[in-house]
Amino acid sequence: MSLRLALASAYLPAVLRRRGLAELAARTARACGTTPPDLAGLTADAALHRFATFTREQSEVASASPERAAQTRRRLRSEMRAFGGRLRRRLGVRSRAEAFRAARVLYRAIGIDLQGSASGAILVRSCAFASTYHPDTCAFMGAMDEGLLAGLAGEGRLEFSQRITEGAARCAASYTFTFEPSAR
Repeated sequence: MSLRLALASAYLPAVLRRRGLAELAARTARACGTTPPDLAGLTADAALHRFATFTREQSEVASASPERAAQTRRRLRSEMRAFGGRLRRRLGVRSRAEAFRAARVLYRAIGIDLQGSASGAILVRSCAFASTYHPDTCAFMGAMDEGLLAGLAGEGRLEFSQRITEGAARCAASYTFTFEPSAR
């Protein structure tokens, strides 16, 4: 495992968490064709809540039209795939196991307790977004999760079998790989 991934796994400084959330918000806004929410000066919890509310609102706007919803989901996935690829290179991720370790670090930074394995099995024991999201929002925003995993671990398809927002105790999903990431 790379030193950068090991360090991020042990401790991710607040400044890097804030910077990551700001980039996540900017990429989400770009995919939705709007401006990002203002997160400046907010506590970490308040910034996360504002981002969750922003993404819920944007999913509702996009879902008003099936064509717009499909287009926005494609753009969200693309933006997050690029973000995940950048983070893969920055963290020195070299294997699927390391990709899921990186995903755990990244999701932990936004209040999500994610565990994933190199086989693609995923469990989410708690999620900071669950109290803000409706089940439809959660399903819509899954495009972001799929894109991030594609950038980190290689191309694939994410499918949930249960979600906290639908009343389950945890989320369960599988990521089916269709393509290996390049070593760049």
